[in-house]
Amino acid sequence: MTQAQRKQLIEIDRRLSEEDLADRALVHAMVQLEWYRSQMRSTRTKYVLSESGGLFLAGAATVLAALSAPPWITATTAALVAFLAGLRRIVSWHDDWVAASEARAKAAAEIAQYRLLPAAERTPERQRDLVSAIDALVLDETRNWGRRRRDKAQAEPAA
Repeated sequence: MTQAQRKQLIEIDRRLSEEDLADRALVHAMVQLEWYRSQMRSTRTKYVLSESGGLFLAGAATVLAALSAPPWITATTAALVAFLAGLRRIVSWHDDWVAASEARAKAAAEIAQYRLLPAAERTPERQRDLVSAIDALVLDETRNWGRRRRDKAQAEPAA
């Protein structure tokens, strides 16, 4: 088990009562919710850092050229800008961030609806419904992720 997984389990455990922990359907849903929350944060951070880094370095390259900095420093800075622009064509951190945000919101809504049920109404059938809804969400998001990747690859010009 990785440190990130341990942190996720600790976070889930913190949010669930003893009664909740006995409800395996709710635990399953919470694990998926936490995974999407983690993905959302990670991809947002990568997106913001790459975009702001590219903007900063593009500005820096201009300033370095104006200041007559050594050519290798200006060229390296410009090369980093080109690298980040190319990286943007390979990865889709913005799209992944938006998709993870939507999936997290859908999972949270399913969990909230389930948790609003009185304990007596959290029957095995309702538990199966929650697991089915969460698993359908995961499958749908996985398919959409694959579709986004295929679309991105098809949009690339032939080399």
